[in-house]
Amino acid sequence: MIDGGHDLTFEVGRQTDGREEWHPLYGMPSYGVGFSVSSFRNDVLHTRPVDVYAFFSWPFVKFTDHLDLTTDFGMGLSWHWKQINEKTNASETVLGSDLNAYIDWGFYLRWASTHRTIVYTGIDYTHRSNGGMAQPDQGINVLGPRIAVRYNFGPDAPKGPSVQPSTFEPSWEFFVAGAAGAKSVTEGSTSAEQRDFGTLDATGGAEWHFYRFGKFAGGTDLTYDGSTGVRIDAANLPVRAGAANGWALGVYGGYEHVIGKFGAILQPGIIVLRGSEGPGSSRFYTRYGWRYHINERLWSSVSLRAIDGRIADALEFGAGYQMRSR
Repeated sequence: MIDGGHDLTFEVGRQTDGREEWHPLYGMPSYGVGFSVSSFRNDVLHTRPVDVYAFFSWPFVKFTDHLDLTTDFGMGLSWHWKQINEKTNASETVLGSDLNAYIDWGFYLRWASTHRTIVYTGIDYTHRSNGGMAQPDQGINVLGPRIAVRYNFGPDAPKGPSVQPSTFEPSWEFFVAGAAGAKSVTEGSTSAEQRDFGTLDATGGAEWHFYRFGKFAGGTDLTYDGSTGVRIDAANLPVRAGAANGWALGVYGGYEHVIGKFGAILQPGIIVLRGSEGPGSSRFYTRYGWRYHINERLWSSVSLRAIDGRIADALEFGAGYQMRSR
């Protein structure tokens, strides 16, 4: 039982000033990096979890010059979540892994009392989990109200002349991409029990850039999961199916929301062919995460692949190449 907790968050960001085309299109958003340290105490344990993340703050509805509705999204890493095992009195990780994924999303009514002082109130959702990289694959989900006061060291106002957006022309984009990741499917605390397996993904398809902020996507996935058919035998050693059983073919649709050079992706899909059908295995999967467009042809990505939209399966890092046809 936790008796109490405290949290300190420090963020360093940039307020857009209208010098780039996407700044006024998003209502002069801000972005940057944040650092958070928490402190929780009970009778036997004092732990200090830490979060490090990148954030994007988008005022998407402007009511007056001082009042708007804002959505904030943050994504990064979290670690040092500990608990006490009552049987052994030993410290254990709460989330199955000491290093975990961190996602935060909130909607706030924001009032600028001055150019430097901002008052927030709204609702916030925070998720922490290991993304399937360790077992048990547990998570911490927090949903609740939030009230905050922010002080800006620089005035919260545009400093440069606004760039008028160019004419948008819809286009088709054809792409190929690859990704690799890691996951764990065996539960335990020893090195013999906690094993990591590799995952691979090759994909190709097309996106329709139908409006300035969004793209619809469709494609096919060829994936390899090194943990297919794995189990722990009597000698405490991992046994898995043959390599041919780890391959699967899937098709997916989805959406990419464009934020400057970044893109937030959501891609639900279904497996149409695979080498091994495990008991209770699902054919439905979802990929969601971020892309960074290095230039008009190349991107890098980090994404989480989930089963049935809710069970984290693997964390993937990838790169892609695209060609545009207007």
